[in-house]
Amino acid sequence: MNQKSRHRAILTAVLLTMLALMLNGSTCQTPTQRPGNSFDGSAYWARDIAQPLITNFAADAQIYHVNGVQVYEDGRLPANAGSWGLVAWSASRQEIFQVNVRFNGATSTDTRSQTTPPGAAGQPIPNGWVNSTVIFNATASHRDPSATLATLAAFNLPTYSGPHWGINFNAGQEPNHYVNSDGTYLGTTP
Repeated sequence: MNQKSRHRAILTAVLLTMLALMLNGSTCQTPTQRPGNSFDGSAYWARDIAQPLITNFAADAQIYHVNGVQVYEDGRLPANAGSWGLVAWSASRQEIFQVNVRFNGATSTDTRSQTTPPGAAGQPIPNGWVNSTVIFNATASHRDPSATLATLAAFNLPTYSGPHWGINFNAGQEPNHYVNSDGTYLGTTP
């Protein structure tokens, strides 16, 4: 299996897992555009909701992954669908703590044992990572014009060569796009 096929297979597996974990019990709705400012519904918005829960879980916990399901082309969740999942790891507890933040700000959490840190090269997301709105904007001139929604956006997965976003859009010959953590567009292959 070549590297491009491997990455597509991994993205598909992550998508199916995230859908099962993050959207359980939700009903299928046609996503509607979220009103409000560019912060509302973004990855930073979800991080700010999740951070107190992560800190209460363990003072040394750091965020290693950010995953979005059903994210609009502007990098924000729709008004009525989607979620962000933030995966933190604590060295002192040897556990992963995942906070899922739904489109309406409601949260759910999951904890599981893990002795080694997740993430690209076992590193947490870098300081200075830019918000999903900037990341999605970096893909604007490269993605298919009919792509309106990312079925999956994943940041800092261990399969990537560095801390970058992989975004799978709902349309186009090349639906997968990769963007560095600073907002630099990388292309359609990692």
